[in-house]
Amino acid sequence: MFWREFQVQRRVVGALLIREIYSRFGRETIGFAWLVAEPLVFAIPVLFTWRAIRNPHEHGLSLMPFLWSGYLPILLFRHLCGRVLLFIRTNATLLYHRRVTIFDIFLGRALLEIGSNLTALLVSFAVFYCIGEMEVPKDLPMFYLGYFYMIWWCVAAAMIIGALSERSDWVEKIWQPYSYLYLMFSGFFYLADWLPPGLRNAALYQPYTQAYEIIRGGIFGTTVRTYGDPLYTAFALAILTVLGLWLMHEARKFLVLE
Repeated sequence: MFWREFQVQRRVVGALLIREIYSRFGRETIGFAWLVAEPLVFAIPVLFTWRAIRNPHEHGLSLMPFLWSGYLPILLFRHLCGRVLLFIRTNATLLYHRRVTIFDIFLGRALLEIGSNLTALLVSFAVFYCIGEMEVPKDLPMFYLGYFYMIWWCVAAAMIIGALSERSDWVEKIWQPYSYLYLMFSGFFYLADWLPPGLRNAALYQPYTQAYEIIRGGIFGTTVRTYGDPLYTAFALAILTVLGLWLMHEARKFLVLE
């Protein structure tokens, strides 16, 4: 019984994912290519620009791997959370189908953004590796774990933001400036070791900072000191996930059809 229900919901999510691809990128070949090209258009020019204007080594670290490991998670966070604003309201007609749930609609959008980001991650790494700007991460399992936590953080944050946007229009207005401010305190620009002890302790309460520390530990290995705690990160993200699921469950009460 459980397996049959799982297979049905898997097909529902698959159909919603295909619908999302068609609605965003169209049915032509270039449309599907844009699924990969879109994050690359954002990432590669920015990374090359930073590489051109900054010292190639800062704080004893190679600049390009540091920026690359920071910018792709930023794109995932901004794209995914931006795509789920008012996502229930704009897809409310789908909820008339008995098998379609709010979480299914969310999952279709989330999987599209995650797949696009991971593909861009692989392609951009291949480009930088081929031109000699990057090497293979020194601790691949740690890098994979850190990026998994970063994806988990983005999904949990997107559930919360998407559900809250149905409760108040202020969430959509606040999101834009917050998504830019997030660049400064997310951990993109720094390692926790570079911060004063008091500020470092405050930063490490945040699961996204923890995820960045684990990612950088995977990239640079023992050449840098990192403070990532996988158990704490998983615990914090689990709490945020439960909160996000509850908020999405309650979102129907605040749904306003226009």
